[in-house]
Amino acid sequence: MNLKSIKLVLPLLLLGSQVAFGQLAAKKAVTQEELYKHLNGLFQKGTDESKAELVKEAEFLAKSKKETDQLLAGQIYTGLQKADKADAIKVGIAKKFPKGITVRNEAFGKLFKADNQTAAQMEEQYNALIKKFPENSYDDKNNGIYGYGMGAVAQQYAKEKNLDRVSYYLDLLRSKDNYVHVVFAIGRELNQQKQYTFSQSILEPVYTNLNQLKSEGKKSAGGQYIGAISLQYADALMGNGQVDKALEILAKVHTASPSETATIAYAKALQAKGRDLDAFQLIETEVIKEGKEPKLLETLLPLYSKLNNGLSDTTTYLKELNGRIDEMLVTKLKAEMVKKEAPQFSLVDRSGNEVSLAGLKGKVVVLDFWATWCGPCKMSFPGMQAAVNKYANDQEVVFLFINTWQKEENYKELVNNFINDNKYSFHVLYDEMKEKDKSVVSAYGVGGIPTKVVIDKDGFIRFQSSGSGSDVEKIVNEMSNKIELAKKG
Repeated sequence: MNLKSIKLVLPLLLLGSQVAFGQLAAKKAVTQEELYKHLNGLFQKGTDESKAELVKEAEFLAKSKKETDQLLAGQIYTGLQKADKADAIKVGIAKKFPKGITVRNEAFGKLFKADNQTAAQMEEQYNALIKKFPENSYDDKNNGIYGYGMGAVAQQYAKEKNLDRVSYYLDLLRSKDNYVHVVFAIGRELNQQKQYTFSQSILEPVYTNLNQLKSEGKKSAGGQYIGAISLQYADALMGNGQVDKALEILAKVHTASPSETATIAYAKALQAKGRDLDAFQLIETEVIKEGKEPKLLETLLPLYSKLNNGLSDTTTYLKELNGRIDEMLVTKLKAEMVKKEAPQFSLVDRSGNEVSLAGLKGKVVVLDFWATWCGPCKMSFPGMQAAVNKYANDQEVVFLFINTWQKEENYKELVNNFINDNKYSFHVLYDEMKEKDKSVVSAYGVGGIPTKVVIDKDGFIRFQSSGSGSDVEKIVNEMSNKIELAKKG
């Protein structure tokens, strides 16, 4: 468990402005903010002493008569990889608090996971839940689940085209924090069904309100959905033949919240106005900037053929386009290049051999920090394998995949199984897992994984970036250009 996960989870579990907490309780009552700071500090240290202190805090909380304290104890045990103790607390909570938030949330979870149920069946289940677990029996901070329950029922009614029941639930949801999310989901569903009139009627006031609040500099529940709401509203407008208004909205979205979806929607609106050349130039610019994303190409190539009356060869055009994409990428990467001395390290690989950065001087070294639990890391691996294959015979380039941030005691077994099962030819090194201040991932200032680092022949970091996609061609192209630039120093 890391700092980020604590911040996201714990505030949902605690009630009241003051809590009595574990070993701190003997000294004074602490606020939630002080509590989280204390816990986060202990988890971040990651030492045997801090873990021992966390165990003491969890033991104290587990004896509390408050469900929220016991939930917190379970969270701590989970973070310490003590699944047996966390499970025991969970079982105990269900027995001690049969109408507590844990039992209630699990009951609602079945509603959300229900498959092949009609809206009427979901509604019946929801009504039974609110009768068994009345909303006014719980603190407001823990009541978001009621809005999500209503939203699930409303969305099912939307799938069944029962607009009267959709309206009924939207009226009930209007004051709930998840109202905007539900309107977005229902609007998307109805647009897919071509129910544009009703979709526009629910999306328009939300779109107007969110933009008004944004212009006034005010925050609002659901404000993060403004881009998505705008796209769905524009889609409804297009369906209702209000192309000019849709174009105005899509132009704003393309500028304020650029995305592949926004670009394609904008291009289609331009086409609807007979502005094929503008649509083509819009998509082509995006392709050159972002690479050959499949959905962008699906829009671009038919436009190219149409503008050329079907007479030009798209193969020749794509070859020329590739050159422009590479040129743009190299320009972008040159601007991102840094030059700072790479921290030295010496780590052991899967065969027990020691590998040091010092021993690789004179080579371009690519580091990929990853973990077996990291989804984005694994998504990028087919592309990274392709990059490894491309440079397999290049004696000037070395790839090292540094496994880090593994909490499991048997992490080496997990790593070996993962690499072998997927038949990756990666040279894997094991980072320091127990003492974070001695880890390579900390020395390189990594804030999230996957993080990829390219070190030149003189031992200087030239590129360091976090995150990754799954497009194999794009990954290989980017890594290749970074490596070739690093070779030049």
